[in-house]
Amino acid sequence: MKEFQHRNVLVKGVSIGGIESSYILPHFKVAFDFGRCPDDLIDVPTIFLTHGHLDHSAGIAYYFSQRSLKNLPEGKVYVPAAIKKPIRKILKLWHKIEQFEYKIQVEGINHHQKVEIRKNVFIKALPAFHRIPAQGYVLLEKKRKLKKEYIALSGRKIEKLKKQGEDIFEEREIPLFCYSGDTDIRFLENNKEAQQAKVLLLECTYIDDKRPPERAHKWGHIHLYDILDRLDLFQNEKIVLIHFSKRYKANYINKILSEKLPAKYSSRFISWPQL
Repeated sequence: MKEFQHRNVLVKGVSIGGIESSYILPHFKVAFDFGRCPDDLIDVPTIFLTHGHLDHSAGIAYYFSQRSLKNLPEGKVYVPAAIKKPIRKILKLWHKIEQFEYKIQVEGINHHQKVEIRKNVFIKALPAFHRIPAQGYVLLEKKRKLKKEYIALSGRKIEKLKKQGEDIFEEREIPLFCYSGDTDIRFLENNKEAQQAKVLLLECTYIDDKRPPERAHKWGHIHLYDILDRLDLFQNEKIVLIHFSKRYKANYINKILSEKLPAKYSSRFISWPQL
């Protein structure tokens, strides 16, 4: 697995469009998608599935089976609500095939629903736009911050207001990390958290004229040209482009990105093959 780190967000993962996608946030003990279930994934207790295509979901039965084999507590898996029943049915069939019933926890989650993974840290499902039910996810950290109207005050004045019982703080949800899963560009357009997350993992399946944007949109994917047309939406500190079609070699991806991305954006964008 490759690794990427920005500030306190460490991502370990594998990303090959149409083959395998899985990403782990070790510091938060959470992961997104199964791919073919890389070894490191088995020890992660909580996993969020973006959609049911096999390059993202194939390893789910293996994940539960291996956790049982290692005598680990049953993992908890959140999936789009529309596919909860089929996923559970598939897992029950694997029980019959293996003649062994391993413990499973599969919960359906709807768009905009939140799951607390530890105190003041949440995962929220965001609407994605793919050929089948799909969603991305954002990791939010709840923090107590000064209200905007008090930010310019000195420390002494702030202390005085606190002693007077003034309500000078508000709770804010800071988007630290966002993962799009498979989607078209509406994921970025429609989700403010995706635009604002410190680190954004954004699919970019096609990158040249041989596979034009129209083809990407037909299959529910993002083309590099979609991104270039919307650079003003990206407020992120780092954008990691993922899920490139396997037809592209790493050198070619990096060449196209260096040619197409304006210089003022190049330091914020990185491709998964560059890691």
